[in-house]
Amino acid sequence: MTSPDDDATRPYPPAQGPGSPGAPGSAPGGAGAPGPGGPADPGTPGDGTGTPPDEPTKASGLGVAALVIGIVAVLLAFWPIAWIGAIVLGVIGLVLGIVALTKKDRKKGVSTAGTVVSAAALVIAMIFGVLYTTGVIGTGDTPEPTATPTESASPTPTESESPTPTPTPTQTVQEWADATWGTFDDVNQSGTGDGTVTLPADATGAVVQAEHDGDDAFQVTVLDSSGSATGDPLVDVDGDYEGTTAYGVSEASAAVTLQITATGDWQVTVSQLSSAPELPSAVSGEDDAVYLYGGDAATLAATHSGDDAEDPFVVRQQSAQAFSSSALIDVTGNFDGSAPLAAGPSVVTVQADEDWTITLG
Repeated sequence: MTSPDDDATRPYPPAQGPGSPGAPGSAPGGAGAPGPGGPADPGTPGDGTGTPPDEPTKASGLGVAALVIGIVAVLLAFWPIAWIGAIVLGVIGLVLGIVALTKKDRKKGVSTAGTVVSAAALVIAMIFGVLYTTGVIGTGDTPEPTATPTESASPTPTESESPTPTPTPTQTVQEWADATWGTFDDVNQSGTGDGTVTLPADATGAVVQAEHDGDDAFQVTVLDSSGSATGDPLVDVDGDYEGTTAYGVSEASAAVTLQITATGDWQVTVSQLSSAPELPSAVSGEDDAVYLYGGDAATLAATHSGDDAEDPFVVRQQSAQAFSSSALIDVTGNFDGSAPLAAGPSVVTVQADEDWTITLG
């Protein structure tokens, strides 16, 4: 038998509670569940508050800064000039937001919002910056009152003021004569009795002014290089003479020499055809004459007071060198009539030894 004292000194096994090894209801070999007030299960990490230790509990200060800066940048992005500052703030906010997102011990929500808003502010500021600098929208400066364009401000189109083509200078009748018969220095020669006058070599036609002081025949004939007459004599009269004729106007042969037949004193001057005077609207004379005509077509009215059939009156118009001479009037004795005068330029010669008149109408 055992005594009570023996029981008192006998060691007892520890009590097996629920969850103890070997206790009913516990898993074989498993660790006992903590009882009320017992130690925490070593397999469950914790800090005594029930919150996992790796979950951030605080917002990132950089994220908040990025969000505030981004909001300010957005507000500035729409204004002229201020969009420049918005770009700067947008870049700063974007950098801060990205840095905040790299922090593992802080909440990401605010940082993400700050990054997005800053990026949006940067884009908006850049867009409005382009619009302001290109003038698509106003600069925001206090608009000076632009002068309202009055209808009179726009220049009234002047009948299109199309450049008037400069008219080609019209060739004068003198220039035409020079181009047709040539130019040269005057030839002056005088004598008594028969003689010759050498004509300019580079002239195909010229005016011949002749004077004769005598009672007998006075004749001026144009000769070619062979010594033959190129046509009828320029002058063929008896007695005194003072008149003007021309060669190269109606004959085609090349004139070389003037042959003078006379018994008295004579004087001859050979001048270029352009030296002849222009035919006026009314003119009169009593001897041979030569004129230039550069006007329009007209009617030539003429009179001649010849006494008999021996007094010739011939009016010719020459519009080119040789072969086209046209006798407007070719009569003897008295004449009072008219003939059509062609438009110039031309040379008009008058052959007469009595009083005559010419009027253009």
